[in-house]
Amino acid sequence: MTSELSHSRQLFDFAELFDPWGIETLSHFPALLLLIEILALLWVAKKVFAWLHPFALDYQLVKVDNKAVTLAFVGYLAGVAIILEGVAEGPWRGVGQNLLEMALWGIIGILLLNLAGKLNDLWILRGIDNKKELVERSNLAVAAAEAGSFIGSAFLIRSVVAGESLGWVLDLSLTLGYFFLAQLGFVLFGYLYDKITRFDLLKELAEGNIAVGISLGMNLAALGGLLAIPLRLSYSLLLFSAWFIVGAAVLGFFRFVMDRVIIPTEKLDSEIHQDQNWGIALLEGSFALMALLFLQVLFTP
Repeated sequence: MTSELSHSRQLFDFAELFDPWGIETLSHFPALLLLIEILALLWVAKKVFAWLHPFALDYQLVKVDNKAVTLAFVGYLAGVAIILEGVAEGPWRGVGQNLLEMALWGIIGILLLNLAGKLNDLWILRGIDNKKELVERSNLAVAAAEAGSFIGSAFLIRSVVAGESLGWVLDLSLTLGYFFLAQLGFVLFGYLYDKITRFDLLKELAEGNIAVGISLGMNLAALGGLLAIPLRLSYSLLLFSAWFIVGAAVLGFFRFVMDRVIIPTEKLDSEIHQDQNWGIALLEGSFALMALLFLQVLFTP
């Protein structure tokens, strides 16, 4: 090992520390135009969010200083950024073509993310009045769960709107088909998560248990990242199903290991449910994100 390091140091040219190669890309005018368009799309995303939610967004963010609305909106904007980054990552086809594709797929992605938010509220957070919880009660638990669902859904949408074009009709058909398939997996995981925890998930969220909201939100974000992997690799339904089964199992296993090894003196569910320990909830969520990172590195070509 020492000889290899010594050899690598011999090959290193200290002149590279002052090599200007690549600096010129920072002044690439078409890329600057694309950046301006992305900022405009973030503004559009805010307007769509405000239009679809039955409260005055700016008033809640600034005048009322509503932390719950702010947290949910931050998760939404992070999701929009994830989607737009995926669109921008596509091949360069010329200024006009890329600006057009960014506008079209960016708007489609924004609309799908808002639809995902509504579906997640309807199915995963079923029975919870989001307007009441976010606006009237400033419920950070519901806000954290919603923010995580936005980010997880964004990973899924990023995978279905990015990539090589197969033609507009086929692209749009595949995007919508796999979007609904992915959301179905999302909802199924929410149901399974509710079953493996030793507390009533929806009741705890409605009562404002921030630890439960953080735990659910981070697990949903991790699952979205996991399910996005097979969507990037192929259109295989078999591969997607296998990733869902393996991914959900690994998330559950990492949770079990954390409960038994990392905090062996206390029960994870008791810390989250009874003590409302949001620090432990963050720790659990970090284990879910670790599972995502390791699966992505170890099982993708």
